[in-house]
Amino acid sequence: MNNLKIGYWPNSKSLEAPGDRRRFIFYLESKGLSYEIYNSSKNYDLVYLSQAADISQIKKIKKTGAKVFYDNIDSYSSEGFSFESFFRGTAKYFMGRNRYLIINYTNFLNNNALPSADAVVCASIEQLNIARNYSSNVFCIPDHTHNEDVSLKIDYTSNKIINIGWEGLGSNVYQLNILKDVLKEYAKTHEFNIHVISDKFSYRYMNKFFKVETQNLLKKISKNIIFHEWESHSYSSILSSCDFVVIPIDLKNKMASGKPENKLINIWKMGLPVITSSTNSYKRVMDDCGLDLYCENKNEWVNKLKMLSDDNDLRKRLAKKAYNYAIENYGQDAVISRWDAMFDSFFK
Repeated sequence: MNNLKIGYWPNSKSLEAPGDRRRFIFYLESKGLSYEIYNSSKNYDLVYLSQAADISQIKKIKKTGAKVFYDNIDSYSSEGFSFESFFRGTAKYFMGRNRYLIINYTNFLNNNALPSADAVVCASIEQLNIARNYSSNVFCIPDHTHNEDVSLKIDYTSNKIINIGWEGLGSNVYQLNILKDVLKEYAKTHEFNIHVISDKFSYRYMNKFFKVETQNLLKKISKNIIFHEWESHSYSSILSSCDFVVIPIDLKNKMASGKPENKLINIWKMGLPVITSSTNSYKRVMDDCGLDLYCENKNEWVNKLKMLSDDNDLRKRLAKKAYNYAIENYGQDAVISRWDAMFDSFFK
């Protein structure tokens, strides 16, 4: 496998996007495998397409004789035909990101791209089960942190003011709106700060259109929010200084609710308890771990916020249980073994 000529079509030019750094780049650099950024004028043994790659060219790439692996880690397959699906395909074409026009992005993905790829790589069991409707070679490989400073929480005592963490892309900050009424109720009995670690700004569409200032959004959610700009060397230490973390998700949004468990697992590895919305992936891993920290409604959110806020020992017990589960099932060796298994099925 060391002699493979690998071309990678990345999410970002810098390779610093989480979808690059925590996925295929993590594997390549962990194994010491050589690669280069995909160049259409060159021939490769393997072309690995990130989620941001031009899927309209999969068949053209395959005609060069290369194996094509596609990182199918967003839930576009479940989106159906919508304004977003139409806008995504046409915008990618007119922005020069796709060579060929795709009118219905979801339909093209499911009925052309996924069947054409030699391997489809998903990040959760839920995504895998959907992708198997369109491809016979589907693999489930979670993220793993790479080239990041990851801190481990040790002290579970809390002060009078409870510190709650949230971390994510600026484009996902809107999810905190789900907690707007929850926090008003919680504030009646508890003093708190929410430490939001994210980008200073984001774009509403295609990472290019309708710029949004993150702190302007946060001001509308709660007066108790403290903003921190996301940086690889500091985000984890800020999170680990919090008492616990929240991951609210809009359950009515198919794209958002279809996300894998990567964020939850990453935070568990920092020794932190996490309260989440009850997405299928979060429920699955929490049930498997023996935890009940997912929420369906406002009352459940308020009750679980209070429960963790009021009991230092409980936070510590749940955090340790989650940490052990994450390391055993999603540690570096476990994740690399999944990559190895997929590669071994094609290249021996």
